[in-house]
Amino acid sequence: MDHAHSDFLDRPIILRFPHSKEDLRKIIVKDNGGDFYLYRLMPVVADWPADLMPDRVNPRSHDTQCLKSKVARDIETTLRDNPEDFWLANRGGYVLAHDVKFDPKRDEVEITITELDMHGIADGGTTNAVIKKLQEEYKTSKDSDLRVSLRRAKFNVDVVVGLTDRDRIDKLVQGRNRSVQVRDWSLADFGGDFDWMKELIDRDGGPFKGRIGWDENSGKEFSVLDLISLMTLFNPVYDDPTDRRRKAPTVAYSSKGTADRRLIGDSMKPGFEALKPVIEDILRLHEYIYSQFHPAYERYNKEVYNRGAKLASRRGFDKRSFNLPLTGTPVEYKIDKGVLFPLLASFRALLAFESEARWKVEPQAFFESHSTEFIAVLMEQYELCKSNPVTTGKTRAVYTTLHDRARLLLSDSQG
Repeated sequence: MDHAHSDFLDRPIILRFPHSKEDLRKIIVKDNGGDFYLYRLMPVVADWPADLMPDRVNPRSHDTQCLKSKVARDIETTLRDNPEDFWLANRGGYVLAHDVKFDPKRDEVEITITELDMHGIADGGTTNAVIKKLQEEYKTSKDSDLRVSLRRAKFNVDVVVGLTDRDRIDKLVQGRNRSVQVRDWSLADFGGDFDWMKELIDRDGGPFKGRIGWDENSGKEFSVLDLISLMTLFNPVYDDPTDRRRKAPTVAYSSKGTADRRLIGDSMKPGFEALKPVIEDILRLHEYIYSQFHPAYERYNKEVYNRGAKLASRRGFDKRSFNLPLTGTPVEYKIDKGVLFPLLASFRALLAFESEARWKVEPQAFFESHSTEFIAVLMEQYELCKSNPVTTGKTRAVYTTLHDRARLLLSDSQG
């Protein structure tokens, strides 16, 4: 099977695997965005190239941790014990690709992937991870029962070709992942662990009262999981001086669906509680930086970059006017969290942690004074990540570099 490692964007990833003509369907879908092609496949699980299928198009994490979930255990049980029913019991996979071809002489399908933030498995990542695990287990163990199961099971896969609109891809990923990857949650599920946050935010006269959803069906644009993701960026656990590897809060971007478990986890819970005096400041800062990103980029573009590149020409920045959910501030660009989160996380350097957190300097004024330099460092890191917002949001070095710059700027301003 010919393929390229997923880090190389300059040449395509080619995934080839056996497939019968009878189990292949091609559908042409016409809409206002043009012609799209939907390929319906039913590969044998043993033949599916799970180890080669990238998943960066989906910001949810599908690393080894996801294999510990109940969903993953149920998928594995079905594959092992009832492989003939796997195609019925499993939702299947949903893949975005540049092209799909069928070779009738070889009875072989070829999927071509050319852009990692546009192509790959958009839904079904946990199933893909389970299949990969069992395929690797068979290579090691040569378990004959497992081989029979993998040969008997078939995997429903839909592959879409022609979809390049990032906003539509985001909607597809978010919509298709809700029922499996994000479990139902509510305030009552966590035995009072959210109560102190809700009491603070929804107090009489609070600036954000009624604007945050505390359960899955609240209908609010901004949920408690969004709140915890932002708080994760500021948790002091990421400033442990004994940590030689320099942890970074990439999990805030890649694993929003597990945000609730972080809140009640022993390692991070004290840090979240210490943030209580500054939580509303963090919410304001997030939307302030969001609203000021474009003007700051324009200054950077004029003073530093000097190439005339418009923000809309970069991946992760969609020119679309809307109002931010908490402050109602109007903005002209939708900014990918993979770009915004590392920048926001750098402002953790402005917090002093004693029994509770406090600001060393006023954060919005600090951004206003140093916005051009912040944007310069961020865009340099973004380009090192090949201008891929998903990679940017998942890369530890982006966070640590920006955090170090914030600490240096703070030291200079106080010295």
